[in-house]
Amino acid sequence: MKLTLKMKVREKTKWKIQALRKAMKSFRSAVNDWINVAWRYKITDRTLHEIAYKELRQKYPSLYSNSLQEAMNWAIQIVKTELKQNPDKKPEFKTLIVSFKNVDFKFENDGFVIPLNGKRVYIPVYVPKKYYKWLVNGKFGRLYFKEENGEIYAYLTIKVEDKPSYEPKSWFGVDLGIHNLVVVADEKSKEILRFDGETINRYKELLEKERARRQKRQMKDFNDKECKYGHKHRNFSRYVNHVIAKEIVRKAKEYRACIVLEKLKGVKRRGARKPKRVRKLLHRWCYHDLIQKIKYKAKLEGVPVIGVSPRNTSKTCSNCGFVYKRFKDQRLFHCPNCGAIIDRDLNASINIARKGLIEFKKRAFLSALKSNASSPQ
Repeated sequence: MKLTLKMKVREKTKWKIQALRKAMKSFRSAVNDWINVAWRYKITDRTLHEIAYKELRQKYPSLYSNSLQEAMNWAIQIVKTELKQNPDKKPEFKTLIVSFKNVDFKFENDGFVIPLNGKRVYIPVYVPKKYYKWLVNGKFGRLYFKEENGEIYAYLTIKVEDKPSYEPKSWFGVDLGIHNLVVVADEKSKEILRFDGETINRYKELLEKERARRQKRQMKDFNDKECKYGHKHRNFSRYVNHVIAKEIVRKAKEYRACIVLEKLKGVKRRGARKPKRVRKLLHRWCYHDLIQKIKYKAKLEGVPVIGVSPRNTSKTCSNCGFVYKRFKDQRLFHCPNCGAIIDRDLNASINIARKGLIEFKKRAFLSALKSNASSPQ
């Protein structure tokens, strides 16, 4: 699988940073020039190189030749996307960035050696400890430097070999909700993990109130990026999702379990008929981001993941299997058939785990049947 590693550039010497920013500005101008040519002739393939490469090579002598071709690739992707979405308006590339192919740079001594202004320059970066295992064994892809809020970051795409998945001994059902953000239980009705959503919702509510207060009072510095609260929402949600996903994958690997996730496609759209308070809570958290983080972390650790339909998981009794279709949004599930009383989120996670067990066995049976049918016998 492919990963993108983000590392902050260490501003040790001024002339290196100035040369890097100059290359980024040239790259941005080159992308816009490629866009102008591609938009004029409506070209979205490599034939664009034959039309304008010589002219742009003379216009940007300080830009590395492969970087100029990278600018062309960026322009092709931008024009191709814009022709599908908004064919009447020519796009403009505004990001301060410069890109290099894997043959143009070298990683050594916690930094990258890249071509700048006709010579190779060493750019030091801050490398987190968790990145070393991928930097040593991974296969490098593209490297690009990007400026964000006055700081320069290096983004390195790297290809890592997937670990082979083990044969699961148990199944962990993951139920996502509002009151409890995540509840994890196995098929034997044992609760494994529980992440309370009240504290998280309370913190995000405070951020929303602060944003509303600033908008109401129309503060002068509201448009300043440093004073905006949107990035706090995003960073907080991403951090919490990383922590939750890491803990779920760690527990699954410890128990040699298969993670069973709900297929929550369009969950916010289906909640349009719910009360305003519930709709607000549904939109407050990014469940899709959490599911994606669980999937890619599980893939790195070789933990199997399977998806099942969430239909009737909250309305089915995990004790006797009775489907109570009149069940409403109470915190406790009361089964009218067997009289069992259980937390609704725990009940749903147990049913999800059992659905995953059935789905896993079904897939194993179908694959075995297919292999037997294709055998010479």
